[in-house]
Amino acid sequence: MRHKDDNKHLAICDAAIELITTNGFADSSMAKIAKAANVSPATIYVYFENKEDLLKKVYLLVKQELSTKLLHGFSESLPVAAGFRVIWDNFYRYALENPVRFAFTEQFANSPLVDGCREESMNFFHPLLRLIERGQAEKIIKDMPLEIFIAFTFSPLTGLIKEQFSNRIVLDQQTLDMIFEIAWDAVTV
Repeated sequence: MRHKDDNKHLAICDAAIELITTNGFADSSMAKIAKAANVSPATIYVYFENKEDLLKKVYLLVKQELSTKLLHGFSESLPVAAGFRVIWDNFYRYALENPVRFAFTEQFANSPLVDGCREESMNFFHPLLRLIERGQAEKIIKDMPLEIFIAFTFSPLTGLIKEQFSNRIVLDQQTLDMIFEIAWDAVTV
């Protein structure tokens, strides 16, 4: 058995993210990913069983990175609105600082492969889920399924981030504050 090298693993993941974001899933073969990562095609199979395994594991890696960034400065002792604002602002900053990873997660979220790792990826976001549950228990957040909460809070921000990346809108602090208030008003009692 070959020794696994964290640097090679990360190079493969980064190459996969870049190629998939640029070329799509179908046009990002294992051979192309290996070449972009500067490893042999056989090396990829030391880390991943096949292309589907690679895609799922890379998605989970990015989701774990995202969850770490979302929780920066967050404490479960914060009031619900303040805690959610920290997470929401961190999501915006993550997207700006990691546009390729952001685009990758958006692309993967629309793939049938996401169903195979959705539950596992949600494990990274337990503090956010607990915050939403606390907000509902305290009658601050409307009682609604998580998918609806996300649709009214993160989905509008995601769409506007894409608009900013396309240079169709500028999200300055005043605009971000307004967007947050609109989203927060939609989900609160």
